[in-house]
Amino acid sequence: MRITCPACQATYEVPDRLIGVGRTLRCKACSHQWHVGPAEPPPAPAPPPPPAPAAAANRPPPLRPPPRAPQTIDPPLPTAASVDRGRLALRAAWAASLLSLAGMLAALWLFRVEIVAAWPPAARLYLLVGGIAEG
Repeated sequence: MRITCPACQATYEVPDRLIGVGRTLRCKACSHQWHVGPAEPPPAPAPPPPPAPAAAANRPPPLRPPPRAPQTIDPPLPTAASVDRGRLALRAAWAASLLSLAGMLAALWLFRVEIVAAWPPAARLYLLVGGIAEG
């Protein structure tokens, strides 16, 4: 089914099975929302317009944006394998984040003497957490 946005005239090719008995659509180009019913037979062609008077023939036609190419709307459904890969990637990202945080905390603790020597106000922080800075 070919659907045209009433606001910006963008056209889309949508399978009839996605429309069903009716559906609210949103235009990808202008975000306008409208309701579309099931496919209807095309209307009879309109009679040709009457010839324009001579004065109107001298005026240039109004400017309109070029028609857009139809776009197919058929989103793929997620598969079990893609869901499992997404979960695995999320777990790996969490593990990497926690390992890097633990590494930073370990470095702060192991190099506390050097840190206090380079920045003396850090001694108060180490006294606060119970690690007396030797220096």
